[in-house]
Amino acid sequence: MQTIFVQGNLNPTHSARIIAIMMLLQMVLGLLLNFYFLKPILAYNGETLVSDLTSILGGATLVALMISTMNLAFGLLIPKKSINQHTTLFITIVVFATIGITLCAYEYAKLSEYVTYLATINVPNNDISAETSTLVRTILTSGRNEAHFFSIFISSFSLLLFYLLLLRNQLLPVLLCGFALFSVILQLIAVAHTFFEASIPNIIQLPLAITQIIVPFYLLIWGFKKPLYEASTENKTAQ
Repeated sequence: MQTIFVQGNLNPTHSARIIAIMMLLQMVLGLLLNFYFLKPILAYNGETLVSDLTSILGGATLVALMISTMNLAFGLLIPKKSINQHTTLFITIVVFATIGITLCAYEYAKLSEYVTYLATINVPNNDISAETSTLVRTILTSGRNEAHFFSIFISSFSLLLFYLLLLRNQLLPVLLCGFALFSVILQLIAVAHTFFEASIPNIIQLPLAITQIIVPFYLLIWGFKKPLYEASTENKTAQ
């Protein structure tokens, strides 16, 4: 099987710490995105200047793409020998993470349509009625929301595969990795509610929030465990 070069000279300990830092950064950026950047756009009430909204949109797009790109980086930073042991699974992670980035870009293209419309209705002496304005805003936000949740679903699926690959090589403790897989599955179920026009049950997203705190701290302190294939080799040598 052909060897896949991914990490350069990074050793597993450095890779684990970089992944941990990115996970914590991803969480911080997610809070910043939702409560600082998106709030004045999605809850627009006329108080914020449209010119300011354009700047906010640019910042939101950059932050969102950074968050989405980190899902791809998680896969690329898995120890190279583990990747070569499970090439198909690794390629699948990369494919879904890349699709997630593309969908994230599409989501913010839809959001830019909404901001452009807000600029239109704020033109002096426009003849758009309140009823028409509300209808168009509802349609535009609905399109953005659909793109948003689909992007999250695909990115979460790539995260599921990431933890599955860690489990296959026992790079994390089995119980911790199992809980992480369980939490991502719950996230997928929660987001899937939106595909049936149902509200998201936020309570089942709580395990993922816990995972995104526990896993990075574990990786910062202990790093990856000795890969399963190395342990097997050592056992055979000892025998």
